[in-house]
Amino acid sequence: MVASNGYAQRQASIRGDLGVRKYSLGEARMNELHIPKEQILASKSCSSCLSSNLFLGIDLGELPISNELKSISGQSTEFFPLQLFICENCSLGQAPSNILPDRLFSDYRYLSSVSSTFVAHAHDFCQEVIKKDFIKPGELVLEIACNDGYLLKNFLGSNFKILGVEPAKNVSKIAEFIGIPVINEFFGAKLAREILSKYGYPKLIIANNVLAHVPDIRDFMEGLSILSGPATKISIENPSILNILRDNQFDTIYHEHFSYLSCTSVDYLAKEFGLVLFDLDSIDIHGGSNRYWLAREISEISQGLINELASESSAGVSKKESWYVAESRKDDTLIKFANWLQECRLNNETVIGYGAAAKASTLLNAAGVDKTLLSMICDLGSEKVGRFMPSEDFEIIDFSSLIAKNPENIIVFPWNIADEISSQISKSLPDAKIWIAIPELKRIR
Repeated sequence: MVASNGYAQRQASIRGDLGVRKYSLGEARMNELHIPKEQILASKSCSSCLSSNLFLGIDLGELPISNELKSISGQSTEFFPLQLFICENCSLGQAPSNILPDRLFSDYRYLSSVSSTFVAHAHDFCQEVIKKDFIKPGELVLEIACNDGYLLKNFLGSNFKILGVEPAKNVSKIAEFIGIPVINEFFGAKLAREILSKYGYPKLIIANNVLAHVPDIRDFMEGLSILSGPATKISIENPSILNILRDNQFDTIYHEHFSYLSCTSVDYLAKEFGLVLFDLDSIDIHGGSNRYWLAREISEISQGLINELASESSAGVSKKESWYVAESRKDDTLIKFANWLQECRLNNETVIGYGAAAKASTLLNAAGVDKTLLSMICDLGSEKVGRFMPSEDFEIIDFSSLIAKNPENIIVFPWNIADEISSQISKSLPDAKIWIAIPELKRIR
């Protein structure tokens, strides 16, 4: 679907002509949103357990691909449905899409090393697994979706055997440049067999922040199972679906995320492929994530894992009623965000965004924001600067340009690293008001 003047209609539907519409969605509206679309999806099945018991949790309408940045302003934009469905059987959240992975990930503009928070997190993770003897010098550590090498570089120079898998060609070249051997392919059962034949069983497999991006989650898990020897440990790190349900983090829904994980869903997948989910680390990264530890054989399940499974059940992660509330809160947040931008414009105050992340694309497009309300977005990533975010072609500028613009307001889209960003901004623009929109609109400095 190619963009047209329907964009203005989407704007009006969210915020009204003057951006002053304020209301809460009641039960009738919830039923209007959910019941018909459940019927539409009745013939589809869960990508994990293959159950047909799916219901619509969050509906964001039709949005552009979040990371498909334009090289030239004015290029046409395609829109695709973006809806989060929940499996009542295994609790997996999923956003069905007919977009081919090659389109989503072959030219990927996200670089993990841009954020000092993520770099420090990766360093701490590597130190922890070494301290726990999950990996020793001479043993093989495999990272799936190694990005620009921000994590594996911590194993360089210490006699560890390292191997990365990264499908994005532009990103894998950066990792290779710093000395990391990378297989430039998508991971699955076929590639796992090739790796096993050439390298043997890895002692440690790292699949952090990748499982959500996999269109065929069963093929990916089969690949992990193939590579899991008797002593192999597997780390799978991803934000919890509870973040969306309880904390209003709907901006983490985008087309590149096919799956939204819970302990319950990971536990199911592990058992399906002869693995055991034996431990869980709750960590602060990405606004709250779970690190799932899997192995072929294990004798004891951690109490933390047992507690998290109980917490998911208590929160109603697989219950329609819980998601009705989340959907209503999402709509209210979009309206309040658009209202605030409109008020800034009426007060002749400039607003510039910070962080051309996928979160920004979801929020801006779902709220129907145009360039009369937000002129541009600053980003530190050289891979993004000079490009344009769909669908309104928000120009992506560097930090020096942000300083030169000296806006009254800056809205930080990567709210999960807002402290890091606001500290950086305030040193150069001490008078700027700094805001976040998720989980609710709030001035943070």
